[in-house]
Amino acid sequence: MSAPRPRVVLAGCALALHCAAGLAAGLIDAYLAARQNDPVFKAARYEREAGQYAIDIGRAGLLPTVGITGSFSKNKGERESTRVDVSQSLDYREEIAAITLRQPLFNYDSFVRYRQGGVQAAFSDAVFDRKDAEMAVKLSTAYFEALLAREQLALTDAEIAAYGAQRELAERRRKGGEGTVTEVAEAESRLQLARAGRAGALDRLAVAMRKIEGMTGRPMAPLWLLDPEFTPAGVQPARLDEWTALAREKNAEIRAQRKAYEFASLDVERNRAGHMPQLDLVARSSRSQNETISTLNQKDTINAVGVQINVPLFAGGRVSAQTGQAIANRERAFAELEATTTDVLVEVERQFLAVETGQNKVGAYRKAVEASAVAVEGTMRGMIAGIRTNTDVLDAERVLFGSRRDLAQARYEYLVSVLLLKKAAGVLSEQDIVEVSSLLRPPE
Repeated sequence: MSAPRPRVVLAGCALALHCAAGLAAGLIDAYLAARQNDPVFKAARYEREAGQYAIDIGRAGLLPTVGITGSFSKNKGERESTRVDVSQSLDYREEIAAITLRQPLFNYDSFVRYRQGGVQAAFSDAVFDRKDAEMAVKLSTAYFEALLAREQLALTDAEIAAYGAQRELAERRRKGGEGTVTEVAEAESRLQLARAGRAGALDRLAVAMRKIEGMTGRPMAPLWLLDPEFTPAGVQPARLDEWTALAREKNAEIRAQRKAYEFASLDVERNRAGHMPQLDLVARSSRSQNETISTLNQKDTINAVGVQINVPLFAGGRVSAQTGQAIANRERAFAELEATTTDVLVEVERQFLAVETGQNKVGAYRKAVEASAVAVEGTMRGMIAGIRTNTDVLDAERVLFGSRRDLAQARYEYLVSVLLLKKAAGVLSEQDIVEVSSLLRPPE
């Protein structure tokens, strides 16, 4: 029995996850919907499809061409003798039909165009791979932006509740003669800032959801949430030079630019072919009636097979000029290849360092959250004991909520950096989206 196709397996996994979560929209659901409905990705698919026809177009120059020609005309005229007073009517019908086959035997221009067709098709494949990876990263980034906005919204709600309670406590303490107006004002200030932060989180969530729905082509149900216990485990391979080697070999931008350079190199050969002879096999079958005045009332049938050679001698310098232009374009393509390679390797290093830094940041922020929670609890006990103020509690809570917010952002930035690293290295695949999706949990 044949093995299941990867796309079918992926769709099956997505369906199983979708059913398990009811109406919740996991990352895989969004990804598969985007592959079907995202207008930018649709355009990329059609662009690739158009590029594949370059092979057939190039091959056509090496294959025979067959054409049929025909003409029918009614002629009227008169012939007069210059010696005697005699005239003759020349009214007649002319009929000609012919079929011609031409097969190139030696045409270096067509041969190079055929090779260019294969290069152009490979170029379109590389461009599609780049846009495929860009779509996956763009969708995942929007998905994580929405999740981060949800977490920030929950944090601002918790802030509002905490600062509201502190404001009420400060007001009671002021009325009881233990607190001050300043403490009430500070609590009120923190409360209003938290409410403003909630409004900003709502806006960010709405924009992120709109971005996702624009790519997927349908409204998205509640999103899956990142496992709160998620801890970055790093990436494999663990060495920068190995990621660099992968990028040199597999990065879609480098591959596309290599094909652009190869196409430009072949263009030099194609233009030089303007100095070369062309040899064709020509077969022709024709039938004619009254083709000329001298063949009136005659029907001719002619079958001919032979070769035709065309040797260019001088074209005003056009071939040399076009060849020089092609050489300049080839050197430009090589320079662009070097520039693209440099940019890609810089991006690989940037994302590799971002992954390493992100892993450390998540660990540090997690410890900061734990320490901040202990500090808030201790500060509140100190306030009850009379050795701390309400302002101290507000400051401790601000640090706690800030640490939670930084932890949430660091976790999503780490995931995006992992995807960007794999994209830069040219190894991002659907399986990577599946693995990232496994870190999410359906909402309860």
